[in-house]
Amino acid sequence: MDPVSLTTREAILYSALINMAVGFVLGLIPFFFGYFNKEKKLGTVAILISTLGGAALGIFISIPATVIFTWIIVRRSRAPIIDKSDSAAS
Repeated sequence: MDPVSLTTREAILYSALINMAVGFVLGLIPFFFGYFNKEKKLGTVAILISTLGGAALGIFISIPATVIFTWIIVRRSRAPIIDKSDSAAS
C-alpha cells in the first residue's frame, strides 16, 4: 500500500472544508429557530456567520455563533406583545 501524502496547502484546504461543514451543521440550529419564529433574516445571517467562521477558525467561532444567534432569536420571539385594546378602554 502506498503512503498518502498531502501538501501543506491541501491539508489546510481539507481542514477548512471539514470545519466549514461542521459550522454549516451547527448553523442549521439557529436557522431553523429563526425560520419557525419568523426571524428568517437573522437565521440566514446566523448560518452564514457559523459557516464562514467555521472555515476560518473552526469550532471556536461556530459554537459561540450558534449559541449567541439562537439566544437572540429566542429572546426576540418572546418579546412581550402590547395589547392596544386595553389602553383604548381606559
